[in-house]
Amino acid sequence: MKIFFAIVIFGLIGITIIVMIVINFMYHNIKKLREEVEDRYYRNLKRKEQKEKNPFGDDYFKSSNKKQSARAQRQYAQREQKANSNTTTRRTTTSDGVTIIDDRNEEKKIFNQGDGEYVEFEEV
Repeated sequence: MKIFFAIVIFGLIGITIIVMIVINFMYHNIKKLREEVEDRYYRNLKRKEQKEKNPFGDDYFKSSNKKQSARAQRQYAQREQKANSNTTTRRTTTSDGVTIIDDRNEEKKIFNQGDGEYVEFEEV
């Protein structure tokens, strides 16, 4: 009879240890999942704040907006036709998908005549 009670007690202790390990494992996984969700939330919040600040104006990120209205697309096409008629257009797309359009005339000089000459060089 004493052996039976000893086996039952050791069995209960073993089951208790297994349950505690499972609960600890689940707690840590839920904690990691919650931290990931919070991080994603704060990243999205920061993106939203940066988009609202937008120091470059509304037209800067227009090319990355996939849902433009038909009117906005027509206006963009008209501006581009005007630009193409008397200027050369150069486009550069960044890694973020933002397209930068340079509509300056070819004859327009960036530097004054007295600023010197541009010389290509290599760093040593």
